[in-house]
Amino acid sequence: MSFPKRIYTSAYSSFRVFGPTLDPLHVTIALRLPPDHTHRNGEPRLNRTRNGSVKEYSTYRCGMWSMSSEKWVTLPRLAVHLEWLLHQLEPRADALTGLGGEGIIMDFFCYSAGNSPLPPSLPQALLARATALGVVIDIDHFGPPAAPDTSP
Repeated sequence: MSFPKRIYTSAYSSFRVFGPTLDPLHVTIALRLPPDHTHRNGEPRLNRTRNGSVKEYSTYRCGMWSMSSEKWVTLPRLAVHLEWLLHQLEPRADALTGLGGEGIIMDFFCYSAGNSPLPPSLPQALLARATALGVVIDIDHFGPPAAPDTSP
């Protein structure tokens, strides 16, 4: 018996708060949730390479606080990742409202990849829950590679 290929092979979602004046510590204190990544405006952007050397890039141009489902949800279904984040954030809806301010943006950054050129659809109820929190959903989807052009 053969099974069909999985349409979507990987997915995750992150809740992000960012803006030029954002101090990520304020987000941690307000939400009482641990971030997966934070940085402040002007902070140096440093990465260690595989050989151990340090590579420096331009400084961050805004502050950011983010929390990801990537380590906590193993299914390649984007809706499940968003559901996990909403479960974390909905009890803190009042704190989220207090985070909004001049130039502050909150979003769900979603990643998906698979054998379809189209991103996964999300249930209307999930979209409504994100809207109720005042958070937009952005999806970056990576489908199958384009077929090579064989025309003469």
